[in-house]
Amino acid sequence: MKTLIIPMAGKSTRFPEGKPKWMLTHPKTNGYMVMESISGLNLDFFDQIIFVATKKQEETFCFSDGLNKQLEEKDIHNKSRICLLSDETSSQSETVYRALIKENISGYFYVKDSDSHFKVKINGDENVVSYADLSDQGKINASSKSYIDMDQSNVINNIIEKKVIGSTFSVGGYGFNSAESFIETYESLESFEGECYISHIIYEMILSGEIFYGLETTEFEDYGTIDDWNEYKNQYGVFFVDLDGTLVENTGYYDKNSYGSGNPIQENIDALNKLKKNDSKVIITTSRPESERVLTVNELKEKGVMYDHLIMGLPHCRRYLVNDFADSNPYPSAIAVNLKRNENNLGRLLGDK
Repeated sequence: MKTLIIPMAGKSTRFPEGKPKWMLTHPKTNGYMVMESISGLNLDFFDQIIFVATKKQEETFCFSDGLNKQLEEKDIHNKSRICLLSDETSSQSETVYRALIKENISGYFYVKDSDSHFKVKINGDENVVSYADLSDQGKINASSKSYIDMDQSNVINNIIEKKVIGSTFSVGGYGFNSAESFIETYESLESFEGECYISHIIYEMILSGEIFYGLETTEFEDYGTIDDWNEYKNQYGVFFVDLDGTLVENTGYYDKNSYGSGNPIQENIDALNKLKKNDSKVIITTSRPESERVLTVNELKEKGVMYDHLIMGLPHCRRYLVNDFADSNPYPSAIAVNLKRNENNLGRLLGDK
């Protein structure tokens, strides 16, 4: 039996007060953060998937219905279940330990953080630490990671918490050949002073003769702190962009230059397409009547404009964008950009996102 365990029973102390961070809405999917966190794994490898939370979290936020719905959408509901612990845990390793006991898990299991994403293929039951290299990352909070030292065969010689001993760091994915061995090691460290990280468990197991291998990952994304999360979300956006006078030279239904005859404003189209390629959503808005939809769709295609939706029939007047903001979607959550008709500086006004 191969088990995937996702610990979610901690206090999320590095996030503002509110719902657990793993429940925050991920901009890529509009589902829970935790669902995106496991999307880079080959989930078909596992016989069962265990989400470990607390009874208080369920009583306060009633998350199970939403989580189960998302599991059904991913077609992994039948092999997934939620393990509710009686109270919060002091560490991730305690969460895993209590889940192993409560769910009577034996054999191989893999632990995946709920606040990060990476791609990796797990194809065996070896002890592993999933890792990435600092040199392959953008901005990253290096002091918050655990680091590993490996030999040329990817055998791990050392793993240490919050101290940079090399460029390879743990991305928050750990495989254990034996649940029984993890339980025994955790119980031997119950008097450990301070927070007992999973890296401490692994280090103790290495000292006792267990062999752990480094398992390389790609596409690491870190949501560990509120700053990490907000910076990650800033790469996404929903852009409502007017058509005439912004992407094509202004035309009008009653003008000499009728709809479809305006020259493309290529710099602005290029800036918009760049946003679309980076996973932002683009909604084209226009006062053109609905009767001109076919002509407009063909024009957008002909001029190479990438977009998600086209809203037509808007009055030719001032437009307002109204949006809420919160700790999880900080102020300002809506931004207005005004550019002079037919000018080509959309990219500069958007900060060349």
